[in-house]
Amino acid sequence: MLALYGAEILLTWTVIAIALVGIGSIVLARLSEDHSLRDAFWMGLAISVALLEVWNLLLPITPWATILLLCISILGILANRAVLFGRFKLTLETSRWLFFLGVALAFFLAVRACGPCQYYDTGLYGAPAVHWIQTYPAVPGLANLHGRLGFNSSVLLCVAALGQGMWKDLGFHLFTGFLLSALWATLLPACARCVRGGPPSPADWFRGILALPAFFWTTRSRIVGTLTDEPAAIVCFIAAGILFQELWGTNDENQEQAHAPQLVLAASLFSLGVVFKESTAVFALLAWCLVFRAIWQSRAAPEKRRLHVGAALLFSAVLVVPWLVRGIILSGYPLFPATIFGFPVPWRIPLSAAKFYSLGVQSWGRNQDDPSIDIHGLHWLGQWLHSAVRNRMAFQVPVAISFAGLAIGLFLRFRGKNRPACPGLALLTPAVAGILFWFAASPDLRFVQFAIWTMAATLGTWGIVALDSTGRRWHAPVVLAALLMSLTWCLISLGWREPIEALRGVRQPVPLPEVELIVRHTVSGLAVYTPAEGSNCWDAPLPCAAYFDESLRLRDETSMRWGFTAEGRAIEFQRSW
Repeated sequence: MLALYGAEILLTWTVIAIALVGIGSIVLARLSEDHSLRDAFWMGLAISVALLEVWNLLLPITPWATILLLCISILGILANRAVLFGRFKLTLETSRWLFFLGVALAFFLAVRACGPCQYYDTGLYGAPAVHWIQTYPAVPGLANLHGRLGFNSSVLLCVAALGQGMWKDLGFHLFTGFLLSALWATLLPACARCVRGGPPSPADWFRGILALPAFFWTTRSRIVGTLTDEPAAIVCFIAAGILFQELWGTNDENQEQAHAPQLVLAASLFSLGVVFKESTAVFALLAWCLVFRAIWQSRAAPEKRRLHVGAALLFSAVLVVPWLVRGIILSGYPLFPATIFGFPVPWRIPLSAAKFYSLGVQSWGRNQDDPSIDIHGLHWLGQWLHSAVRNRMAFQVPVAISFAGLAIGLFLRFRGKNRPACPGLALLTPAVAGILFWFAASPDLRFVQFAIWTMAATLGTWGIVALDSTGRRWHAPVVLAALLMSLTWCLISLGWREPIEALRGVRQPVPLPEVELIVRHTVSGLAVYTPAEGSNCWDAPLPCAAYFDESLRLRDETSMRWGFTAEGRAIEFQRSW
């Protein structure tokens, strides 16, 4: 029975993938005829998210939103059917075994996606946020009900769009596993070229290193729930891989403009990473600037170059601008919980409460294992470092790869006669800046996967390329063995049984848990549901708040559609943090 439902999820993912390819092909066909199915898929995802953002500014996410996307995809498939079918046929003919390996990984993920939701933040604010999205357009001042409902991630819009029809209220089972399956479609060909012992490109090694976190997420990490960290990291990985490949090819005189559409795609995906997870902003912004420079300095004709620059600006704007507007509607702050650029709207969450949420995010990153530690100054650093160094996949392995690549690259660069150009090292700028921003803002390791693994892949590839310059070919098997040992080191760590045990007794996708609720009334008389125990509302009736604020009131007594205001007297919340 579990395998049957896994097959149904896989079939659903296939339909979604085809739809996104159709949507993306409409855009990429206007830029170039030379684009792959993978490029069309990722561009289709970016455009679909932008459409959902605009839709939810005006309307709730209902089956009509999903139908609109399907109709657009059908138009794209019909308009570009010859190219798309040709690309699909070529994929089957050239790498049939890779195709079936990708299907096997996707099926494995689909089976895992049937399991129960054990992600705490889904019950805390993810599932309630999706409930609001499916019931109303963006609600002014929703963060006054519960501050985390103002954490504006477009992942929640995607989950809401997937939770329609036969998957009604089950969209949280679909999204993360779907993106992981799509990530493997990009990584597997690169890994195959590295393993075969042929002449893999630096971009192949870059993606081969990124296969380590991808495999760990596939087998060990939670994929059921309203997760935002992994989806943001995945789109950043895809964009970073494209940018790395294009930077390394800048010295090739034959690459004048053939890959400019891929740079436009990279710019769109870096913007998509921001709207998925605000913590990617510094990394994505600096990487976006590198993309912009690469387009502007390309050897394309001036009119083509202007077209590609305009496309990169346009597609980034259609993603980021509606996202910022939605953030202002939800909380009064475009980058909430950051309090900068606050708008003087009547529903804005009080500044004191907004600062408290911002401090809470920072506190969580610094002292989640021991709340008694003072988060000010550097008192927290010792305990944090003790906890961080024990994390194999998020700290030990990427740091080891980074130092190994750096040491090899520097040693051979200063000792050897051959000094190959390393334009891909430019990616270190956004990676290091992203790590520094993360460390200052909220140094929980799950918030920095995109930056720390980009740094590891960049420096690791530099070390491998430096070894290539020596003219010896013995190093490739050694590198592969080292990567395999690193992956094994992560997989045999504690907790490897949890993903298997989570599926024990499961026969179909598990719905969200039900919680006992109590009704409390604010000073204005508004009835608010609160959990009888704990702080998770899950999919409770609206409005449900994890923490009760007696000053909460409706802006319009006739409907919750017009939002909430409050004075920020959430005493229970402040005591609980």
